[in-house]
Amino acid sequence: MNHASIPHPPAAPTGPTGSMRRPLLRRLLQALLCLGICFITLIALFYTVVNWRGKRAWAAYQKTMDAKGEVLDYRKLVPPPVPDDQNFAMTPSLAALLDFHPGTQTLRDTNAVQAIEQAFNKLPADPRRGGDWRKGERTDLALWVAAFNEAADRAAGKMIGENHPPPALDRSQAATALLAQLEGFDPILDELRAASQRPHSRFNLCYDSENPAAILLPHLAKLRNTTRILCLRASVHLALGRAETALDDVLLALHLADSIRNEPMLISHLVRCAILRSAMQPIWEGFADRQWSETHLQALNQRLGKFDFLADDRAAMRAERAFGNAIIAYIREKPKMAWQLGSPEPVSENGIESLLVTLIPRGWFYLEQVSYNRLFEERVLPGIDLDARRADVEAMRRNEALVAESARRGFVANMTSFRLLSGMLVPALGRAHQRIVYTQSMIDQTRIACALEQHRLATGELPPSLADLAPRFLDKLPHDIISGQPLRYSRIDPRGFRVYSVGWNGTDDGGEVALERKGKSNETVDTNLGDWVWLCP
Repeated sequence: MNHASIPHPPAAPTGPTGSMRRPLLRRLLQALLCLGICFITLIALFYTVVNWRGKRAWAAYQKTMDAKGEVLDYRKLVPPPVPDDQNFAMTPSLAALLDFHPGTQTLRDTNAVQAIEQAFNKLPADPRRGGDWRKGERTDLALWVAAFNEAADRAAGKMIGENHPPPALDRSQAATALLAQLEGFDPILDELRAASQRPHSRFNLCYDSENPAAILLPHLAKLRNTTRILCLRASVHLALGRAETALDDVLLALHLADSIRNEPMLISHLVRCAILRSAMQPIWEGFADRQWSETHLQALNQRLGKFDFLADDRAAMRAERAFGNAIIAYIREKPKMAWQLGSPEPVSENGIESLLVTLIPRGWFYLEQVSYNRLFEERVLPGIDLDARRADVEAMRRNEALVAESARRGFVANMTSFRLLSGMLVPALGRAHQRIVYTQSMIDQTRIACALEQHRLATGELPPSLADLAPRFLDKLPHDIISGQPLRYSRIDPRGFRVYSVGWNGTDDGGEVALERKGKSNETVDTNLGDWVWLCP
């Protein structure tokens, strides 16, 4: 047989055939699908657990705080509406600032608002060397005259030199010139003075805004500017020997401070502090020139006695906490807004951060909210003892340092410990505490100054100690809010005296005021150091 003619069978395949590869591929796809399903299930389980845990933790915390009488809902702190004819804030020069189309923050009458802006823009910038009662300096009226002249020249398109010297005027001449320059503000001030007789004040802020952080507050700057005008006018009237008119301006400034007392925002209370600090300048000048009569002193003492900034500190901080809760609730529904809390510029919704934040479980925001409120409860609210009328500065400093340390732990650490939003929402509130405490200390010292001057007018001399003022000139003698001890007092001469608190550093520096340099030629009082002093020359 010819073996060469017999065909050979094909060689056996050395690898898997196509029919064998298909089952392997199928099993691989099945395995990947199972892994994918497991991964998705784990993610779903993670979201479910975090959401359940967050809602449960927040509900339990709310229940606990409700039992304590604490209000965490910002809307519950909004002051109720009042009739327009009883509302100081509805006077035309103020109402137009917050008169919006319903459901928006779009102004109804832009012409009216523009007219208000133009009226206030007539006030030039505050000369930095314009006087500071804490340093024993009267308002430099000649500098103010120069500032008005510069503003007029600038409006007329004239060239302004770098060193525009004040006119060579004595104090009386400068006061006369300045009074004429201030006449343009008379219509607004007369209107506000008439409106101040109304029993209520509620500015119509858009409290129902979807984003609470976007609520406009244009009235605060106007109240602050009005205070500057009133205090400058009061100094002018004192320089011209018109103490009664000066007192009217001071009392109206104090009324402006109370016109925003019921606003559930910390910034409103800080503006109130600024208003009180401005009002102290003409009050002190009236003491320095011995122009306040017995009647004037009684009126000042009585009006200042109505302020309680220590109680307001507690209300302001609780309102700030509720305001933060409203912001967290808002970004829980609109997570992309979270990145805008720490940035002054709008964040693009197309950014990677904006994309990632939308993947955060909603329960995480509830856990953030619990952490935020606990941070307030443990580190922000403590420090003011209303019953003892004391400020525990050491506790405030310690808590402020702990808050700052927590914020520096980094993104991952704060994210996993639910403290990310707290670091964005809790500013340096220790500084806010200090401003409010300092304001109340000024008020207490001013009331004592009123009583001391009343004693001098009644007896011909200052008393040897503050204890001699109560109860004839003061129902109750205020003590040092910082130390809890009596305020320090000493007579300088038959008419001059010094009253002071040990201040924020808690150390008796012998009644010395600490100064810090701001710029080349301006020194300002450093309230962190030295004593808080009322000095009557």
